[in-house]
Amino acid sequence: MSGCGSCSSCGSGEDKAQEYKNLDGKSAVKCTFCENEIVFDRLPLSRKVKCNECGTVVVVIPLLLN
Repeated sequence: MSGCGSCSSCGSGEDKAQEYKNLDGKSAVKCTFCENEIVFDRLPLSRKVKCNECGTVVVVIPLLLN
């Protein structure tokens, strides 16, 4: 999910994925490379999680709940 680099949204060259709640109610994102589900209890301050399958580092776009 790398962008074109022409704007600040995708210009960092980092892969980004939207956080969602999986069927178990846990926070998760899909790896942008292998599509493995990355599950986490708490989002790290860096907002980066690493895929256990392929090692890709994904920047999490946090889920905003009202």
